[in-house]
Amino acid sequence: MRTVMIVDDEPASRRAVERALTDDCRVVAAAGGAEALQCLAAEPMALIVSDQRMPDMLGTRLLEECTLRHPEVVRVLLTGYTEVDTLLDAINAGHVWAYVTKPWEPRDLRMIVRRGLERFAADVERRGLVAELESACARARQEAEGKGRLLALAAHELGTPVHVAANAVELIAATETTEAAQRWIEAARGALEWLARGVGQLHHAGRWRSGDLRLSKAPFDLGSMLADLIDCYRAVAARRRLELDVSLDPRPQVIDGDRRWIECAVANVLSNAVRFTPDGGHLRVALEEDGEIVVGDDGIGIAAHLLSLVCEPFSAAGGEIALHGSGQFDFGARGLGLGLAVAKAAIEAHGGRIELQSTLGQGTCVRITLPVEKTC
Repeated sequence: MRTVMIVDDEPASRRAVERALTDDCRVVAAAGGAEALQCLAAEPMALIVSDQRMPDMLGTRLLEECTLRHPEVVRVLLTGYTEVDTLLDAINAGHVWAYVTKPWEPRDLRMIVRRGLERFAADVERRGLVAELESACARARQEAEGKGRLLALAAHELGTPVHVAANAVELIAATETTEAAQRWIEAARGALEWLARGVGQLHHAGRWRSGDLRLSKAPFDLGSMLADLIDCYRAVAARRRLELDVSLDPRPQVIDGDRRWIECAVANVLSNAVRFTPDGGHLRVALEEDGEIVVGDDGIGIAAHLLSLVCEPFSAAGGEIALHGSGQFDFGARGLGLGLAVAKAAIEAHGGRIELQSTLGQGTCVRITLPVEKTC
């Protein structure tokens, strides 16, 4: 049962309020403002009903002090004075939730107190939910930091053995071997290349998530960067019989940014388009006005319920782990699920945004918008 305090210098008035409320709550009485503040400090209260005219302290002054010391307590003013100034003081300074004018009816007072107690209970629940949310956010931040450290550690620990294994394969390839052995060497090369790309993505993602990455910014033209990047994919598109439609705005679109990371972000998006478009499909790369890069395909698309997750590390949108292939640009080949996460982080670090639209079985369109410098 919640505790309610009645503050009134008249004993008869205190007893009348106690009789009216005794069935709904535990009632504590105080004869004045000073005594009420002592009671508030001694035990928790849910609601206070204070008379306005008291010798030692006005009710508005008491409720103002209650607001400062115990803001969670619901405040009700009991007054025989209905002057506008008194009520304004009560509302502004004392943050009074309700007021009751004398002479009051027991039923009216009980109704106001019940509603005040309901409000107190709702506030208690709200504060509990906020505390739970803050705790969950703190745990999420810790988990995110832990993932960043794990990614960085995995990249560091895997990088050296991958490098050693790649060198060993090249040394073996340089010796005279049988045709069967050469086939195994080529397979090992492909697997190590895939693993090296995965380690690189782990390294990038770990640095982004830990904040341990600084951009080396310098002005560069987005159109020139895209043209160079697309040239790297023409041979892959030809091998896979992918129609590559390129449309680059010829006007200079200069951005002050880290070209290496912007190029990495766009390359990750373009690689996904290549890998998730069947042979003979269609790809579109465009640089439109105001620094908007568009990469579209008519590939397998993404299910609607997974679309909001595709830019998260190790997202379920990447498909079943058991189905991941080690090819770089083969249809259906999958990586570690970090490419779009790195792309999103890199684009947003430059003040840009990345947006995806996709329909399962019909293809995907990715729009990257970057803040280009305005030219006259």
